[in-house]
Amino acid sequence: MCGIAGIINLDGSEIDPKVLDRLTDAIAHRGPDGRGTYVRGNVGLGHRRLKIIDLTDAAAQPMISEDGSLALVFNGEIYNFQELRGFLETRGHRFKSSGDTEVLLKLYAEEGEKCIGRLRGMFAFAIHDRARNKVTIVRDRVGKKPIKYFTNGKIFAFASELKALKTLPECPKEPDEEAIHHFLTMMYLPSPLTGLKGIRKLSAATLLSIDTVQGTVSEESRYWSLSYDPDKKTPVPEWKSRIFETLDESVRLRMISDVPIGAFLSGGIDSAAVVGFMARHSPYPVKTFSIGSKSETHNELPFARLVADWFRTDHHPIVLEPDIVHLLPELVQAYEEPYADPSAIPTFLISRETRSEVTVALNGDGGDENFAGYVRYPILKFSRLWERFPAFVHRMALWKMRILHRLSNSTFSYRCLRFQEGMPFPWPLRYLRYLSFFTDEEKRRLYGKNFGKSFPATDVWYASLTAPARSRAGDSVHQAMAMDFDTYLADDLLPKVDLGSMAHGLEARSPLLDHKLLELTARIPVNLKLKGFQTKWIFKEILSGFLPDEILTKRKTGFRLPLDRWFRAELKPFVTDRLLSQSSPLYRFLDRPALEQFLNGYFSSHIDFSDHIWALLWLDEWMRQF
Repeated sequence: MCGIAGIINLDGSEIDPKVLDRLTDAIAHRGPDGRGTYVRGNVGLGHRRLKIIDLTDAAAQPMISEDGSLALVFNGEIYNFQELRGFLETRGHRFKSSGDTEVLLKLYAEEGEKCIGRLRGMFAFAIHDRARNKVTIVRDRVGKKPIKYFTNGKIFAFASELKALKTLPECPKEPDEEAIHHFLTMMYLPSPLTGLKGIRKLSAATLLSIDTVQGTVSEESRYWSLSYDPDKKTPVPEWKSRIFETLDESVRLRMISDVPIGAFLSGGIDSAAVVGFMARHSPYPVKTFSIGSKSETHNELPFARLVADWFRTDHHPIVLEPDIVHLLPELVQAYEEPYADPSAIPTFLISRETRSEVTVALNGDGGDENFAGYVRYPILKFSRLWERFPAFVHRMALWKMRILHRLSNSTFSYRCLRFQEGMPFPWPLRYLRYLSFFTDEEKRRLYGKNFGKSFPATDVWYASLTAPARSRAGDSVHQAMAMDFDTYLADDLLPKVDLGSMAHGLEARSPLLDHKLLELTARIPVNLKLKGFQTKWIFKEILSGFLPDEILTKRKTGFRLPLDRWFRAELKPFVTDRLLSQSSPLYRFLDRPALEQFLNGYFSSHIDFSDHIWALLWLDEWMRQF
């Protein structure tokens, strides 16, 4: 795990090494164990190293081929590198190091871009191929490792993080107002958006190339996609056996490391399963790390302790009451985009604590994506049944929902009303209502007179953006899973873990997002994932007896800080002072009286708008920093 960066002068001029040094060292936190740069004419590559496998200088980067024709900077891990090394040795290649970087370099020398199909892991890399006069930049299938870039016709620059690009005077600095419009609904920005005009995120499972002689940049090209093609002939026992074996292998491969390794343990099914498989392969107690709150309603530490005792781990529970006021600027600096997923707070904090004990931590990300674990999937399934009722029934239901909401003014009534208001629309348009912050109507009530009039409604824009994902599945639940895979997973969940962990020099690995496991579970019929309205049915069947019953039967909650309680009590002065300050950059596009009315409505109601408040606080801080 590392940080990479690079510059290509499209006009053919020589690279200034000092400029490349600043670009590279801006991401020193991603690689505190070493640095290196490579300059050849109009191409410059930079690397910051976090030593994980082969701790010697033989694995240092940039790595250059024996004949000097190839130079590679690589961030990530190739988990099947030992198998690939054996293949390459049969082809006559000899190795100076014992890690995966040299394997990737020689595999590219052997097969060119076709080598990507052989890689099993997480990766973002750039390779300068002098014989072909091009630089190729690649991002892994799922999007675990980030790449951000910009070009202005004179230079092309890329880096693992936006903060490196900001060191360049040519870097765009103008906020992307339409991206901000979509952020307020989605709480994150799907690729290629970053929040700044002209800077793009390279999408997952894509590559692009730069012709170093012609000075041209190719379009992004997708090399892999996940299709949902259910196999209805395979019996359940065989599915269970194949999934168990594939997951066991995926965890085993991700335990290869020359530095201490552990695991995040939330108390949920997914991380518990990963810890269980780690325990099968570790000769020592697995180091596990959990985070909790003093609040009885926002605390999963007892369930994490149950799993830790079950597998006899070396457990490290952490109880935190974070100082949100002082933590907010640090979080915005780390995540560097409009990004308001509140679960980034515990992710960032547990990564900091975990790094004091280990350098690598496995996690349970991906269980919901494999086995239809999100609550919104049964909601969607219900809505597809409910939409069959006559229009007058829906009008009556909407009338009753409005009365209920006026009487109770609660989070429950608010969500019921939002659900019913979306029923007249096709399901791809209403799906975003099940997982979003501000609705389009709520946003536009806050906007200033001249802001956002030409911007499309976010639900319409999102439905268009995810149309290719829906084309890869037949039924609506699998289509929604494909939509989440391409956007929510790639641009919310994975950046949360990568940026939150790498801010502290910690490598995070996700066995449940192994592409072979994903391809296998994509063949499972949807009724074995979402059985009736029960999520993750087959996964729970697989883990029956392997995990404690209390873990398999507990309600899905996830770790949440009690933001609503804090914002109404001890943090209320901070919220009002910050958001209603005359100097707030929010008023470049928001109307202050409208925002004040929204805040007063929040404080006087029982509706939990804490996520909305968090999004506004984040955006205020982001606009100050970036």
